[in-house]
Amino acid sequence: MKAVVVGAGLAGIAATWALQQHGYECVLLESSDRIGGRMKTTTLGKHSVDEGFHVLHTAYPTLGRWLDIERLNLKPMDPATSLITPSSGRLQTLGDPLRAPLLMLPSLFTAGPWNSLRMLRWRLKSKKKDLEYAMDHPTLSIDKGFESMRFSPSFRDTFLHPLFTGITLDNERRERTSFASFTWAAMSHGSMTMPKDGIQAVPQQLASHLKENTIRYDTKVRSVSSSEVELENGETIGADLVVVAVPQHIANTWLENPQQILRKQTATFVFEAEQSPLDKSRLLLNREYEQENQNILHVHVPTLLHPSSKHLVVATVVGEIASDHEKKSVQKAIHEELGQWFGQNAASWKLIGTTHVDYALPSGSVTAKGRKRMELVHAGVYYIGDHTTHPSVHGTLRSVERLLENLEISLPLRPS
Repeated sequence: MKAVVVGAGLAGIAATWALQQHGYECVLLESSDRIGGRMKTTTLGKHSVDEGFHVLHTAYPTLGRWLDIERLNLKPMDPATSLITPSSGRLQTLGDPLRAPLLMLPSLFTAGPWNSLRMLRWRLKSKKKDLEYAMDHPTLSIDKGFESMRFSPSFRDTFLHPLFTGITLDNERRERTSFASFTWAAMSHGSMTMPKDGIQAVPQQLASHLKENTIRYDTKVRSVSSSEVELENGETIGADLVVVAVPQHIANTWLENPQQILRKQTATFVFEAEQSPLDKSRLLLNREYEQENQNILHVHVPTLLHPSSKHLVVATVVGEIASDHEKKSVQKAIHEELGQWFGQNAASWKLIGTTHVDYALPSGSVTAKGRKRMELVHAGVYYIGDHTTHPSVHGTLRSVERLLENLEISLPLRPS
């Protein structure tokens, strides 16, 4: 039996590994010169830097089923978010008092008693053993959902909206509240971690299990069918099984009923600093995001987790400004904005580069109900990836598991 898998991102690699262990002769086609899809790590100066902001949630049950967690050398971020009001320089803290009791008073002061109670109630409704529980029920859009939960308008504007803009990479947060609940559950029941060698270490670990010469790089696909894949150079590859594991906007071109795809972009501006402006490895969220001259969504310092000779200060932006990340005027504006956040110390920071991710996450329908967003099989071709479930690492790996369940194939056994 021969299988052709299109796309060497996380889903494509995982599917290929499982199919090979089950006896399939596999060809994995990748249009670029490296694996990883949107889970990529690049080199800026002497530093390894993720393209976009990435964390791994240890609460995801799929991680333990697919990965050797210890090999990734994960380091957890602090179980709190810091909030900054750039116009005043005011810093506040919002954390999970059930995991870090010392954060109870500062969090209560930041959120207020009623918002704190509503966050606690939201947390207690989540299920550690079933993070996707909320997706079984129809829900509103994220903003409407927060309104229905009766969070105060100021709390929504200065915390929930910026936080979930970063999670969904959409300034209008056109996602369903059930996905927000899934994410909230993951944050509540596990840690947000970063691999020592960057996020690309995750797909690289899975790829290390593949047989030699399985992946064909720089290979662009023109069309797919249930029995063959046609390449742009005119070559056709016959197959008993065709699996498409490419981003949503590419898969959409091969579907019979294409959807309207929202283009989600994000960019990071990476600065090198002698000292870290933060004393804890937390996300520093902008409470005045999208107000005048406030383009930075959040800042983090990854070198607080994995020390280096110098610290990296990484500022994240979302939306149209991300496409202008290489413009000197935009880079200057971001640097000046950091000066407003951190004072004169920021003036000495050196911009060592930027990263940009286009179509960084799939777009989904608010009316969606259930744990899958599209059928597994279309015209005999199998489609997997986060756009078929929900936009997360867990959703990506669950889409692969759904493929294997349909084919009655067991999960691959990791080498001991």
